[in-house]
Amino acid sequence: MATSKKTEATVQETTSTEDTFRSYNRVELAGRLTADPELKHTASGKAVCRLRVATNSTKVAEFHDVVTWEQLAEATATLTKGAKVVVEGRIQTRSWEAKDGSKRRATEIVASKVSAA
Repeated sequence: MATSKKTEATVQETTSTEDTFRSYNRVELAGRLTADPELKHTASGKAVCRLRVATNSTKVAEFHDVVTWEQLAEATATLTKGAKVVVEGRIQTRSWEAKDGSKRRATEIVASKVSAA
């Protein structure tokens, strides 16, 4: 089977970039809060705050679940519905079994920084 020089060059480029390719998990969003943040505390006393951020870079709005922990959770709990925010963090997917036995899954952003815009 004959291969073209173009195909060979593409394979070589891919191989050489694989050595320098670095995987990462990073998210940055700018949007508005759709509701007041919900602050709770875990059984061990850690603060956790859940926010929902709406973005609309197109004509369709996207809604993102955001989680903050400890000191950041306490700070983000002071924000209010409609506030403009910039969120930086990572995507996390978690799975659990609900009380009715069904399997559930949630993908959310674990924020490392939240700034009021």
